[in-house]
Parts: sequence; structure tokens; C-alpha cells
Amino acid sequence: MSDAYRLSLLGLRDLERETIHSCLRLLAARVPRYEVAPWLDDCDFVIADADHAPSVQLVLATERMGCTLFVGTTAPAGAVAFMARPIDPKLLLRELDALVAQPVPVPQPAPQPAPYSGEADRRRQTVVAATVAAAPMPVSSSAPAPTALLVDDSEIALRFLETHLQRFGLVMERALSSGRAIELLSQRHYDFVFLDVELGTASDLDGLALCRHIKRHPGAGSTSTSAVFMVSAHASEVDRVRGTLAGCDGYLGKPLDTMELQRLMLRQGLKPGAGVAQDAN
Repeated sequence: MSDAYRLSLLGLRDLERETIHSCLRLLAARVPRYEVAPWLDDCDFVIADADHAPSVQLVLATERMGCTLFVGTTAPAGAVAFMARPIDPKLLLRELDALVAQPVPVPQPAPQPAPYSGEADRRRQTVVAATVAAAPMPVSSSAPAPTALLVDDSEIALRFLETHLQRFGLVMERALSSGRAIELLSQRHYDFVFLDVELGTASDLDGLALCRHIKRHPGAGSTSTSAVFMVSAHASEVDRVRGTLAGCDGYLGKPLDTMELQRLMLRQGLKPGAGVAQDAN
């Protein structure tokens, strides 16, 4: 396991990103040490563009204001760390060190696993993390199997995703268009919905619009909305911001990262098991 704190860069200019990468490479032996993580899910801290509204919204939506260093002209409301442009490498490191040194609040027990559990918290407060870390909750053998609707305009992509989801004990149905998905959702409630962003010409809605529809209209016989996960080849930080603003609960890139999928399902309390899939075209 890496002993470096992982940073996610949101909305920064190309030159600023290059400056940060160069600075971290030159100081690879420094303590504390920092490295850039590919995704927001994998990071301990965030460096975000304060002047880029989608980046600020993503920080707010993922409740990461307390571990974010903003760079820009004006600090967003609630920011705990901020520095003005241009980026000064020494000041950048000083601000990051201050974030590492800040007290770590003791998390309160929650009925669901926390969506993020940064390595920074575990490194800075090992005892606390050991006592409050939420363990995956296995699905009771006496409880109904969780249900999932898989929506993609590619039959091959649906079967590929289905293969990787089978071991989590899901009863699955497939839909090749947004219209078919809405029809199925009107007939029953699904615990999970996995959506591609691009749903082809046979669909009236793309995946983002369908996600918004699902969040506004709970499934038949349910007062709670399904957990919606986007699965798309468009998986940049900007794409993930769009997914978050559409209301999705998670974002998986294509080609599918099986470890990322497993982490996502474990956060939903699902351990590997056996599932059943049904065609619903």
C-alpha cells in the first residue's frame, strides 16, 4: 500500500496540473508525500478550481469541503483551505500539510457504509478508524435477493456487465432503451439501476436524463428511489460531475474496472454471491 496521501485534481488548468505533477515528482522523498490519484473515489484530499462551478459543486455533492484545497480568485463559501493563482509550489505544500495536520473528526455510526473512507483518516487516526469502520453487510439468506435493472443499447455490454454483477446476488433484468427501462420501472421497484450514458437512437432519453427521471419517479410500490450507477466510456472528472448533478449514486468507467465495481458493491452491503439475470428487451 502506498504511504503517500492521494490527491484528486478537479477543474484546474493544464499548466497548473503540470506544475503540481512536476512538484510532486521532485519531492517524491518528502514527508509527508503526495501523489495524484486518477479518480475522486481514490483520493484523500482534493485540489479544486474555485472558479470552475462544476468542480465546486462536485466537492459539495461528495461532502469533501473539509479535505479540499481551492485554487482561484475567491474561496467558495465553507472552504477550509484556499490559495490564489498563480500556484506557488511552496505555498501549495504548506496548505496540503495543514490539511493533513488538521484534527480528524470522530465519525458517528451510520446504518449504511460511508461512501468514502480515505486512507488519510486511517493513517492519522488508526484507532478511531478501526472502531468505526463500517463492515460490509451480507445479504441475509432469508431476505429477498436485491434486484437490478441494467440499461444499455448494446446487448454485448449488458451481458458483460451482468457477468460481473452475478456474484453479488442480484436478480437482474436488462433493457436496451430508455423507453423499455421506464416501462419496467413503472411495473416494479429495483434496488439498483446501472445506466450507460449513451443509449442510442432507439432511446428518447440519454442515461443522464433517464437518471433524473428515475430519481423523480420511484419505482412501482416504493417510496424510495433506486440507487443509480452510471457505466460509461465517458468517465472524465467533468463527466462524473454531470453524473453527480443528474443524481447518480456512483460512476463506473468503461472498460469496467472490476476492483472499482467491487468497492462500489461492498459499500452497498453486497458480498460476492450468485445472481440471476433475465432479458427484458
